[in-house]
This record gives sequence, structure tokens and C-alpha cells, in this order.
Amino acid sequence: MVHKQMQTRDYLRNLVSKINKASEVSFNSSKLNSKEECEKYILNLIKDLKNNSGNNKAYIKEIDSLKEEVEILNTGNKRLESERAFYITEAKGAKKAREIEQYYKEFYKNMADKWETNYKFQEGKNKIIRDFNIFLSFVIVLEALSIVMLIWKWLNETKIWNSIQAWFCKWPLGD
Repeated sequence: MVHKQMQTRDYLRNLVSKINKASEVSFNSSKLNSKEECEKYILNLIKDLKNNSGNNKAYIKEIDSLKEEVEILNTGNKRLESERAFYITEAKGAKKAREIEQYYKEFYKNMADKWETNYKFQEGKNKIIRDFNIFLSFVIVLEALSIVMLIWKWLNETKIWNSIQAWFCKWPLGD
């Protein structure tokens, strides 16, 4: 924005120098420090030239073209202001979008942390249950072995085992 104002000021300084050269007025245009001072000087010069009713037709044409150029510059500045307002609005929208994105990022991060904590807790409970299941499996295997041993002992004591062996031995083995 400041750069554009400086360009406008320099452009107006050049115009003042050309006008002064054409109207044979000696004024150092570098004394004009701002765009507003340049515009004010041009307007005062226009008033002076209109008040001096000499052979001013060429100057009046020059002044009219200068008025048009000043008007174009002013509308250009309005355009720049509107662009600036547009970019400010866009920046505000982008800032809101970033804030919303940051909020969602934190929300999902917190949710992920909670889920991870719950998962680890559940995993700990599952480990205890798994260990208990392994213990019960060993108990079941021991019980099964003890039952088999009791059945074997009972079979040996009742002499049924010999009759079962004899019965199996009668079977032909596929000669």
C-alpha cells in the first residue's frame, strides 16, 4: 500500500515538473513529500492559471488532462482500498478456518489419547483373563490325566483289562 502511494507521489511529482516547465514556473517538485501535497499543488496551480486569463488554452487542455489523470489515480486508489478490504476479509476467513482446524486437531488428538488409554486398560484386563484361562487349561489337563490313571487302575484291578486285550487280539490284522 505504501509502495503504491510512493509511486503515485512520484508520478504526480513528474506531472508537476512537466506543468511547471510548460508554464515556465520555477518550483522544485521534490519538496512535495506526499500524494496529497502534490494534488494540492496541482489544484492551486490550476486556480492560478484560470485566474490569469492570458494565452492559457494549451494549459487548460493540459489541466483538464491532469484532472482526468488525478481522477483515474483516485479511482485506482479506491480500487486498491477495495482490494485491501477484500484481502483483509480473506485473511479473517483463513484465520477462522485455521482456528477451526486447530480445534478439530486438538479434539481428535484428545479422543485418540482417551481411546489409547482405554485400550491399554482393556488389554491389561484381557491379559489377566488370558492367564486365568491358561491356568484352568492346565487344571483340566491334570484332571483328565488323573481320570485316565484312575480308569487304568480300575481296569487293572478288576481284571477287565485282560479280557479287553484278549478280545482285541482275536481280530484279524489284515493278513
